[in-house]
Amino acid sequence: MLILKQTTVEFDGINASPFCAKVELFLNYYQIPFKIEAALPMHGPYKKIPFVEYQGETIGDSELILQRLIKDYNIDLNLTAPALAQGRAWQLLLEQHLYWNIVYNRWVPEDSWEKLETAFFSGLKWPLRPIIAKQARKLAQKNLYSQGMGRFSLEQVLQAGRADLKALSAHLSANKYICGDTFSYFDLITYATIKNINNQQMKIALTAVAQEFQPLLDYQKRVALVIKNPPNRAQQKTA
Repeated sequence: MLILKQTTVEFDGINASPFCAKVELFLNYYQIPFKIEAALPMHGPYKKIPFVEYQGETIGDSELILQRLIKDYNIDLNLTAPALAQGRAWQLLLEQHLYWNIVYNRWVPEDSWEKLETAFFSGLKWPLRPIIAKQARKLAQKNLYSQGMGRFSLEQVLQAGRADLKALSAHLSANKYICGDTFSYFDLITYATIKNINNQQMKIALTAVAQEFQPLLDYQKRVALVIKNPPNRAQQKTA
């Protein structure tokens, strides 16, 4: 059985990491047997989570995991080449830009950091808790600076986030799903990101921005219904 290694922290019923949530949603939707075990980024092959123990291998990176499972389970994405290209483009916006906006909103502003520190580090004993939390925050801020988002003010970051969300909202006001009328795993990626922004347990400044776009809220509800009622499918190949 596949073992999914990830953080066990959840906000509003979804993993606090959009990348962990993405893999977990994929496994559930495509009915691939798995179990979850808690892990830290340092334990993974790329020093990040999630990663999986699968067929005697340790596989890191959420997208590498999904692509391996799509191949092994003969999952038909039922998408044309242009639709796949469109999904890929939106995936990059979500995972390479909007994701870092979420990280900034969680780890940099003091009010958000206080909530995040409690959620992620409250289980640690003193005096380790403040030491480890401080180191983790320092690393997050260093990564943000290297990526580029950390060089800007919160106002500038929110402006960039609004632009991303506005573009996504415009697309979803004209399309039922990310790739048009066909639900695909790109919608699981999108849902994992939007749900993390809109969650009520870990509100961030970007949460209020997302609430401005009704098509995003409607899309979130629409995808949630699909996720709760995945189609019955007989796997052509069991890995």
